[in-house]
Amino acid sequence: MNDFVKIELAREIMNFMIGQNGQKGYDKSNKMLMQLLEDEKAMKKNDMAAVEKIIRVYGPMVREGRAKF
Repeated sequence: MNDFVKIELAREIMNFMIGQNGQKGYDKSNKMLMQLLEDEKAMKKNDMAAVEKIIRVYGPMVREGRAKF
């Protein structure tokens, strides 16, 4: 898969995951939301390791309907 496609896929996964976990607003005690925001920062810096993590870890969670914690 092309790197640009991976970045776009990771962006869509992150949008969905942050949307699901941030419905009650920004809360520093929400560990999952804080981790997602850190991973999003790394992704925005074109860190391909973070992009791979998003696709491999969060992608299956979205597919299986386990995106909200």
